[in-house]
Amino acid sequence: MNQFTKVEQEVFARAIDGYSISKIQSLFHTEESTIKNQRKSILKKLNTESMTDAV
Repeated sequence: MNQFTKVEQEVFARAIDGYSISKIQSLFHTEESTIKNQRKSILKKLNTESMTDAV
């Protein structure tokens, strides 16, 4: 996971644990769009189209 930023690592870890975008957004006290952008970046770096495929 060295290819990810610290925030991406945290978002990815929560996604692996099954957290929804809104739950992650609530945990990090940020906008939902920010979490969606982080997830897009993660998927791009993993060369996949869905979090299900990523985990």
